[in-house]
Amino acid sequence: MDREDEIKRLLILVEGVQNGAASNSVIAGLRRTGKTSVLYQISEHLDSNKKIIPVIVNCYGIASKPRLARILIDSVIDSYVKKTGDKAYLRRFKIIVDEAAKAASERVSEVSLRDFTVKLREKDVDEVALLEDALRFAETLAGEKEVYFLIMFDEFQDIIRWGEGTLKRMRTVIQSQSRVCYIFAGSATTIMHELVYDTRSPFYRQLVEVPIGKLREEVVHSFLEKRLGSVGIKASNAVSSRIVTLSEGFPDYVQRLGLELYLSVGPGGSLTEADVNKVYEDMLIGLDGEFETYFSSFSPLEREILIALSLGMEKPSEIAREVRKPIVNISKTLKLLLNCGVLERPRTGYYRMSDPVFFDWVHQRFKTIN
Repeated sequence: MDREDEIKRLLILVEGVQNGAASNSVIAGLRRTGKTSVLYQISEHLDSNKKIIPVIVNCYGIASKPRLARILIDSVIDSYVKKTGDKAYLRRFKIIVDEAAKAASERVSEVSLRDFTVKLREKDVDEVALLEDALRFAETLAGEKEVYFLIMFDEFQDIIRWGEGTLKRMRTVIQSQSRVCYIFAGSATTIMHELVYDTRSPFYRQLVEVPIGKLREEVVHSFLEKRLGSVGIKASNAVSSRIVTLSEGFPDYVQRLGLELYLSVGPGGSLTEADVNKVYEDMLIGLDGEFETYFSSFSPLEREILIALSLGMEKPSEIAREVRKPIVNISKTLKLLLNCGVLERPRTGYYRMSDPVFFDWVHQRFKTIN
């Protein structure tokens, strides 16, 4: 929904790799604003380009550099075989892995794979070196097969947390590549922004930032009018406005509400604000398990702060009194949650949750009886 401009810009940056003019980029956007959808749409747009092979790697929850390195190599090979149909390469790769300790084969990429597999089994191997090897493998394979790779790291903030040393060594490899370009996507908007603009960042001013924000109000109205109208459902401006208010322009919630409203009245039906409210409550119930897991991922203090925010405390001093903790601890944790994209600052000195539906879930779960 309404991501045409962002996708067009990213494709221009990516397709330049074929003439040596590619730019690596960053997609920064809150959870549920459609970053991952943009990555997949870019991949689909590249279907007609026989030379550029898109690779999507989800970094969320990857706990170690060897694990990321293994996933990256597997993803590069899978994407290459899927696009080119070169199943002979896949069979050769399996033989190399199975016979990792045997004599080197002729091709550089195969030698690299064999060495990589051996390193994975070593106890004292340099873990960042494994990641460097995985990044180099994509460049080597691209050169041998006369193709190009677009590697898209989703939820890249999980990798940034490994520290400046890892990022510096990744940058060194990436800078030397001519057949591979990168998109780094992440929901920790402040952290992703700093990756581009913080003078201490190893990637300082070496990446192009493409922000993915919430949908504008008029875009949501237009989307709902087209989608609901296409199945003959009548919806007043008040119904559309209510969806805008509840979703705050998050594409995921707009689509969920639209689908559930369609299912609730069927083709040719008519919607009221009461229908929207009922579907919204049902959506909250449906998201209970997901939000429960998400909420549990925060530390005890972070959870207490989120509860306080859901109960109407917006300033650090108010939150500190509510959770009975020193304000210095509260301020530090608020900054951390802000950097991770969990919170936003509507105005100086005030905080609120970025996700309006998660806010409502926390409020309903922990609201007090007055």
